Amino acid sequence: MRQAVVRGLLKGNDGTKMGVLVLVFRIGLVIFMIEALIMIGFSLLPFQMGLGQQALFDAILLTLFSSPLLFYGVIRPYTRAQKAIEQAAVTARQHSESQLAQILSAVVDGIVTSDERGIIQVFNPAAEKIFGYKAEDIIGHSLNMLMPPGQAHQHDRYLDTYAATGKAAIIGYGREVVGRRQDGTEFPIDLAISEVTIDGKRMYTGVVRDITMRKQGERALIDAKNQAERASRVKSEFMANMSHELRTPLNAIIGFSEVARCEMFGPLGHPKYKEYVGDIQDSAQHLLDLINDILDMARIEADKFELHDEDIDLIKVASTPIHFVNSDQVKLRNNISETMALLRADKRRVKQILLNLLSNAVKFTPDGGTVDLDAFVAPDGGIVLQISDTGIGMDAVEIDRALKPFEQIDSGLNRRYEGTGLGLPLVDRMAHLNGGELRIESEKGKGTLVSVHFPPERTVARTLRCEPSHAPTP
Repeated sequence: MRQAVVRGLLKGNDGTKMGVLVLVFRIGLVIFMIEALIMIGFSLLPFQMGLGQQALFDAILLTLFSSPLLFYGVIRPYTRAQKAIEQAAVTARQHSESQLAQILSAVVDGIVTSDERGIIQVFNPAAEKIFGYKAEDIIGHSLNMLMPPGQAHQHDRYLDTYAATGKAAIIGYGREVVGRRQDGTEFPIDLAISEVTIDGKRMYTGVVRDITMRKQGERALIDAKNQAERASRVKSEFMANMSHELRTPLNAIIGFSEVARCEMFGPLGHPKYKEYVGDIQDSAQHLLDLINDILDMARIEADKFELHDEDIDLIKVASTPIHFVNSDQVKLRNNISETMALLRADKRRVKQILLNLLSNAVKFTPDGGTVDLDAFVAPDGGIVLQISDTGIGMDAVEIDRALKPFEQIDSGLNRRYEGTGLGLPLVDRMAHLNGGELRIESEKGKGTLVSVHFPPERTVARTLRCEPSHAPTP
């Protein structure tokens, strides 16, 4: 053992080697001096001693005289030197541990070290931030606290298999797993595990990175891709539907005008021509409405839609849309009171809002159903336009789809209900431009309630006006 220590010291730096040489020199010098004095003492004795006796007394005297000198001159300084070396080693180890602790604290990734039984030994500040545990609360507990229950069971089974077979399945490479925070929430993490053996015991170090933001970014990209594909599909459907919508009135216009031009029913003036002229006018008006809807949506999207506010009498404004959509098959009731307050808004756009909403209500209400138009002042002082019907109704998904431009609940060229898919989106945007809000309540198979809520500052009290008397004067 001593030889090993000496060899170890001799393999050290130059200062350590010099210290060993000085120690050996001191021991040799002390023994040499004492031995020399003993030999001189033996030569001065008045009698002669035998070799055996001389060797015995030499050993005794050498031991007695050299012990104090060796203790104070050699052993004590050496002990002090050893303590200084040990203290230096402790200081160096503490410094190294302090540096390691600082490095672990500065690392942005979580570092979790466990023993071969899965008991946590190291939990750095980044891991505290990721999982929500304090190091003192988690060290000494199982790694299973950081995993969902299903993965915790797999982890225990893996440790047992690895201990029995020595075959590593997850050590040495990174993978995506699910972690569990202290509050029980689960989140995605990148995990890389490495193994080290310390004093014959296996230790596992896991480097953990929270990838929640990355996953959200990936999902956002996927959603953007799906939205772009959906927009492309909607555009294609719109172009197909629009071509159908435009062709129908154009075919009517061309066909009926051709009949009149060729005088197929005889000279102009025949009653049938008058009927066809009406059809031509209706088709042309429908075509104009389609084009106007598209242009209005384009102006709104380009933020070039101008409004001209004025005080509106809703009873008068509603009369035109009601006349346009009136149907013999659906009962349409105007319940707006004659004393209804005036609305400060763009008259043309409010009329368009009513026309689109009433048109949809009549279109999607089966024969024999009813459509009601109401207007009232809400408790907050704002005016509410409300249209209810007993039509086919919509579910939440269909409502969301109906509010998107160019989308229709019943899409395809063989759809039952005609239209461009711009009615409700235009109403929604025009309501917002006039400071209002569109709200839809609907139940499949029972009907729909659509309301436009205007803010209180757009309510204008109705004032009574005295009409001039036209009675004859005597």
